[in-house]
Amino acid sequence: MNKTQYKDYAILYRGNHQSRVFEKFLMQNRIPYKISGGTSFFSRPEIKDLLAYLRVLTNPDDDSAFLRIVNTPKREIGPATLQKLGEWAMTRNKSLFTASFDMGLSQKLTGRGYDSLTRFTHWLGEIQRLAEREPVAAVRDLIHGIDYESWLYETSPSPKAAEMRMKNVNQLFSWMTEMLEGNELDEPMTLTQVVTRFTLRDMMERGESEEELDQVQLMTLHASKGLEFPYVYMVGNGRRIFAASKQH
Repeated sequence: MNKTQYKDYAILYRGNHQSRVFEKFLMQNRIPYKISGGTSFFSRPEIKDLLAYLRVLTNPDDDSAFLRIVNTPKREIGPATLQKLGEWAMTRNKSLFTASFDMGLSQKLTGRGYDSLTRFTHWLGEIQRLAEREPVAAVRDLIHGIDYESWLYETSPSPKAAEMRMKNVNQLFSWMTEMLEGNELDEPMTLTQVVTRFTLRDMMERGESEEELDQVQLMTLHASKGLEFPYVYMVGNGRRIFAASKQH
């Protein structure tokens, strides 16, 4: 890039939906980026939900991911059940997910909470074992197994919103499939590698201060008003992408 920095480059588009293909490319190539005037694809709740499931599959010790998914969708696993599970796990120095398989847990948990918890974690364990052999099939079975689409329609403000959120989930699954299977240019990745790539993107969004950012800028034309960048790429003007080497 001839001694330029990532932050010298801006990609401008008319609608926020047009950022998605660039997010995919930049993420896959480990190029840091920032979205202004819109929500990053990876910041959407439905994407965070699915990635949390995948984080548990690839790292059973990830308690924060486990707590996000254990009742998403609702499974009648209440706070009292999770508190007792946490106490049991802590005394045995285990993660929540791993501790849920302990035979002795039935002495501390009983009734519907215990049944719901063990039914969920044993099912997730089956998905985990499938992921070792057939990761694409495992992710597909996971999405269908939790009936996430129905839950989106139950919890979204409108059917249209639920439809858009499910499209995002399907888009993520499509990207993951490409990365897991590979192509002429890229070697197939393991599920752990794919999840790590996505997780790093999420950590970058949450962990960096504005002053420290050196990232490609993605934004709508409207959001770019009054801003200047040495290199500007404009998208969605009825013509091919073109670069302007002068300031915008």
